Amino acid sequence: MTRHAKERGSSALEFALLGIPLIFILISVANMALGMMTLHTMQEAVEQGARYAVTHGAGCVSGSNTCSVTVGNIATVISNNAAGIAPGQLNVTLKTNSGATTNCNPVTACTSSGTTWPPSSDNSPGNDIIVTASYTFNPMIAMFWPGGGSDSFSTTNFNAYTRQRLTF
Repeated sequence: MTRHAKERGSSALEFALLGIPLIFILISVANMALGMMTLHTMQEAVEQGARYAVTHGAGCVSGSNTCSVTVGNIATVISNNAAGIAPGQLNVTLKTNSGATTNCNPVTACTSSGTTWPPSSDNSPGNDIIVTASYTFNPMIAMFWPGGGSDSFSTTNFNAYTRQRLTF
């Protein structure tokens, strides 16, 4: 490209005025997309965990075996379906109609639990179960913020909720 004698400019200055804000906007858009994907993935994992529980209730029979479910089974299903979410930062709560609550803070604390869930008093077709989860999302833009880092930059709490009825 040829320059005319009267055209003057500094490439470094033009980049500073346009390029840096553009890069910031692109990183912000990528961060928002990552946050939305994380929230959707967490909601889907919670729904899969609840679906697993409601289809394996007291009336479920598979061959000659009953399909009893433990807190560990449900926590494992949720953890396996939460791709890209650190299981050590995902908190899950299981709740029944009568208010029986099991907290898994974090979800990895319950993956080895052998406690049957839902409790026998709430394990009949037609009863509802509620599964909720929370996750603290640390935005990646914090890496580029002056003096930033995950400790000094604001975080966002994502929550997922599902209520499903026992079918068996």
